[in-house]
Amino acid sequence: MTPVRDNYYSENWYEATEKFRNNAEEFGDCLQWCVSDKTKYDIPYALIGNGPHKVVINSGVHGIEGYFGSAAQNMFLTEFVPFFDKNIRDNYTIVLVHVINGWGMQNRMREVRDFAHNGALVDLNRNFGVDFTQPDKLPQNPKYDIAHDLLLSTPDEHKKMLEIKKFRAKHLHDGVWAAISNGQYKYPYGLFYGGCTPMAENKMTLDIYDKIMTPDTKSLTSVGLHTGLGRFWRKAGRVTGQMLVSHPSNHENTKFFHKITPSVSPVVPDENAVNGPTILGDLVDCLENRYINRNIPIRTADFEIGTGEFPKMSPIFKRMDMGDARYDLLHYNRINLITWEHLTESWYPSDSGWRQDALNKAESLFNTLLHAMQTGKIK
Repeated sequence: MTPVRDNYYSENWYEATEKFRNNAEEFGDCLQWCVSDKTKYDIPYALIGNGPHKVVINSGVHGIEGYFGSAAQNMFLTEFVPFFDKNIRDNYTIVLVHVINGWGMQNRMREVRDFAHNGALVDLNRNFGVDFTQPDKLPQNPKYDIAHDLLLSTPDEHKKMLEIKKFRAKHLHDGVWAAISNGQYKYPYGLFYGGCTPMAENKMTLDIYDKIMTPDTKSLTSVGLHTGLGRFWRKAGRVTGQMLVSHPSNHENTKFFHKITPSVSPVVPDENAVNGPTILGDLVDCLENRYINRNIPIRTADFEIGTGEFPKMSPIFKRMDMGDARYDLLHYNRINLITWEHLTESWYPSDSGWRQDALNKAESLFNTLLHAMQTGKIK
């Protein structure tokens, strides 16, 4: 990795936030803060330009993934923003929302801990747009129940891996395996738990978007930076990048991202999201529903960088490590160091080749968005 781009990465939330602050302050008063008395991890964000078309790039909804997201945003501030012309600044407001889940980033976890509710592990991307006022009417995911006990069973590197592998083979085509990651609101220490109340990070994020969505807004294009889905070839130092759209192929949002995204970052639609979102409580669907009455284009997607060295085994290892971490927390109130290392590598590989190529993929995304703005395709 080049020395300059290597410096975009950080070792903790504090360092990442300081870099983001310093880079944003190079452009006058574009830096803003969303502050909450419920967490010490406030959310900084940068506003560039003052146009009616809003383009938002958020990072760190899943805390550990914020290390890549923060690095990409620092690269954007350093290598892209200085070259924005008057046309871009007059027609667009580009917003960088930096590391939504600061606790998760600092503690190398995807989730945030809800200390007000017995330390539950809440996946923020299952916590948005959910009506928590009627607990008995929260979304149900009975297929997840089938997997819960196995996932949170006693850690065993060999036996448990084989059991989960057999489970995946058995339930790959009946919807049970996919349901594990769709979100659930029954088990506070279960995988992909959506919580029992809107988290502070949820409220801060939506406050930022509400502030951005001024009455003169003509469109919103929002992309979240994520890691975890897709492949990483360690020997070749290459990773995949893909744009996930929570709609079928024939939806206008899917068509929009197909139009502006090059083939190096393929658009992946969700053909199962015909009658409603597949992922419960995710930010992209929440934003679309939140501003549906504005009668303007609302386009949302997640940009995913791959981290799996083994296409078939990677999701098995990820689910095993997530379950082992929860087992440790439930029984010992701390995560075993080996599990901690495995869990971290699942979402944020230490390999320098991965980190370099991940930023290369982000550069491709940013060039795509910039070209779409310059040519008026984002309107």
